[in-house]
Amino acid sequence: MTRLTYRTFALVGLAFYLVASSFVSAQGAPGDLEMITKSSDLDPDMADARAVATVCTACHSSTQFLTAARPYLRWEQTIQDMLDRGAVATDEQLDRILTYLVRNIAIVNVNSSPADQLAMTLQIPAAAAQEIVTRRSGRAFTNIDELKATKGINTDVLQKLAAKNLIQF
Repeated sequence: MTRLTYRTFALVGLAFYLVASSFVSAQGAPGDLEMITKSSDLDPDMADARAVATVCTACHSSTQFLTAARPYLRWEQTIQDMLDRGAVATDEQLDRILTYLVRNIAIVNVNSSPADQLAMTLQIPAAAAQEIVTRRSGRAFTNIDELKATKGINTDVLQKLAAKNLIQF
């Protein structure tokens, strides 16, 4: 094989690699949508999982964030940090990503989180979240059974959050 032919093959191979790797990066790693969907047992809206797969896996493997539970405000900071680093997303995608993260992998402290964060993470009406805030101001919650007694609590969501160790007291 001549040098010119070898260089041509090398350049074509390099071009193919660059195009293919940028396509995989833009689409997310194979299987990421499946992993993100499996982890979304607390978020029935598949559009939220698709937004996470589209935006977040453009730079990261889903395992990088699916195993990194953190409080609501920390997820907000993480999203802002990713935007500052060049992540591209529409306002709708950002809303869906935050919803997905807060419903599926956000830690909530029942005795200190604001009512709006309680409502979003526990997936309860605002009135139920306010009832939690009112009750805890006089006597802190100490366990899930006490929380279950609150009117408007979805016990299925509560059990799933507890199984993921996302509820703190």
